[in-house]
Amino acid sequence: MKRLVLLLAVLLSLGLAQSQKVRVGLGYLPDVQFAPFYAGVIEGLYGKRGLEVEFQHGFASELYPLLAQGRLDFVVADAEDVIALRAQGTPLKYVLALYQSVPNALFSRAEKNITSVRDLKGKTIGIPGLFGTSYTSLQAMLRAAGLRESDVKIEQIGFTQAEAIVTGRVDVAMGFVNNEPIVLEARGIKLNVIPAGPYNRSPGVGVISTDRVLENAELARRFVQATQEALALTLQQPRKAFEAAKKYVQNMGEERFRVLEVSLRLYQSPYTRQNGLGFSNPQGWQSGLTLLQQTGRVRTNLPASTFFTNEFLQRGLQAHDTAQR
Repeated sequence: MKRLVLLLAVLLSLGLAQSQKVRVGLGYLPDVQFAPFYAGVIEGLYGKRGLEVEFQHGFASELYPLLAQGRLDFVVADAEDVIALRAQGTPLKYVLALYQSVPNALFSRAEKNITSVRDLKGKTIGIPGLFGTSYTSLQAMLRAAGLRESDVKIEQIGFTQAEAIVTGRVDVAMGFVNNEPIVLEARGIKLNVIPAGPYNRSPGVGVISTDRVLENAELARRFVQATQEALALTLQQPRKAFEAAKKYVQNMGEERFRVLEVSLRLYQSPYTRQNGLGFSNPQGWQSGLTLLQQTGRVRTNLPASTFFTNEFLQRGLQAHDTAQR
């Protein structure tokens, strides 16, 4: 009888686990850049770990309050945000690296001959605004060239970078390596692109949660490790992930597959090849924190280790592992 009661208790607990809801905030609109998360649902990677994942899209500025209030469990956004917000007292922590480097990039028409950061002097640079990783990356690139912000003309143009380059409003614009350059090159416009990653060593976009959510280590581990497997699947079978994304992104054309292909390059690094997909390099966190402190963007005495953890990840998981699952 006792064995029967124990068995029923185990089955009941499993049933509850299989229906556990996890609420995840993604970027402003459904997009192929979130393909691993969509594929994780469609291919049952979250489901097999007993998770029912629900997505909510919005600007990061809208999602973070929901995360802090407990209305979201995880948010996919910039590593830099964790440093800035935790320094102000919001208990956030980065738990999985989607991108191993920042996706920011300066791009310009080829005829402008802007091929290195040294060529920026005296140029008009379009940027969404004096905030976020776009601005931090620009600051890092100017510093690498030995330039001050006064040595260039910075124009705040919102999210109109591609148009500003086409019309000649600016000489060069700060966008994303997996966005505007792809769109313009598809239109036959020849560009020079300078990725920001070698200059801004901060980790890129990743999965962020709160200390309160992470107290449930078992839940955090299930979600994070399922997301790792979704990253591996996307790298191994990008076409399958693209088809999964179509179920979330309305009227997504074939041209967006190129966006996914370029995004995949950001998923891996020498550090992930040694440790596993989703791991973030402590040296990158220290570099990112130091840059924000040196530019006066963040004031904090907290060590870099405060802002991230790799403890919930499966060590050693690589893209080829999906073929064995």
